[in-house]
Amino acid sequence: MACGDRLRVERRLTGSNVAYMHHGIDVGDGTVVHARPDDFRQPLAGGRVERTSLEEFAGGSRVFVTTAPAAAYPPGEVVARALAHVGRPGYCPVVDNCEHFASWCATGERSSRQVDIVLERISGAAARVAAAVSARGLLSTAAVGAAERIAVRTALGTTVRLGLRTLVPAAIAGEAAALAAEWTANHAGRTSAESRRAGEAAGLATSAAACALAGLPAGPGGVIAGALAGAAVWAGGGLAAKAVTAVVNHQSRS
Repeated sequence: MACGDRLRVERRLTGSNVAYMHHGIDVGDGTVVHARPDDFRQPLAGGRVERTSLEEFAGGSRVFVTTAPAAAYPPGEVVARALAHVGRPGYCPVVDNCEHFASWCATGERSSRQVDIVLERISGAAARVAAAVSARGLLSTAAVGAAERIAVRTALGTTVRLGLRTLVPAAIAGEAAALAAEWTANHAGRTSAESRRAGEAAGLATSAAACALAGLPAGPGGVIAGALAGAAVWAGGGLAAKAVTAVVNHQSRS
């Protein structure tokens, strides 16, 4: 650790086992500047930017250094930007949290990968549920029809029908698995691209497995058909989710 480094330590939401990363700027003299709520039990009740000891910032947890995205300013300027805001009131876990502040000090961009992951997965869940609803009307056509033909070839006379009671829960379960995997990968310090790929892989596998389970009563062919349908719904919803995210990002920049 050195002057101007972006530091992060693991914290847990009050009253839960949900872990997140708390961020700050290393001043280089054993102190850290970081934005924090006045009361961690009430994160929406406001807060401020503080300069505390490294020991207090760490709170007994291991301290990590964040290197991505790369800093746009030299270490001395990063520290100066942080120190200039010590005592500044204002804190919001969604739009003005510790990661937003540390990122701004180092890069000039206010960003929080943790917030982005949650918001992207919420929009992804909505898009994939919509894709599942659409897929229900296509069960006898192109994509799902192909899955049924595979079922017939692999298990003579076997077909499987997947309705909303299967497709919607599968889409939601997939997004929950994707959120957990992406959050964990980000927590471990993996890049945005790496953590996103981890989330997508977990979501695809979960969606396919959920639909495969629904096809189990129809035998091996039903399992295959269900897995293909679950994968198709995940892939289709992913395209829609990307479109929604692109629109939101464009509007936030304008």
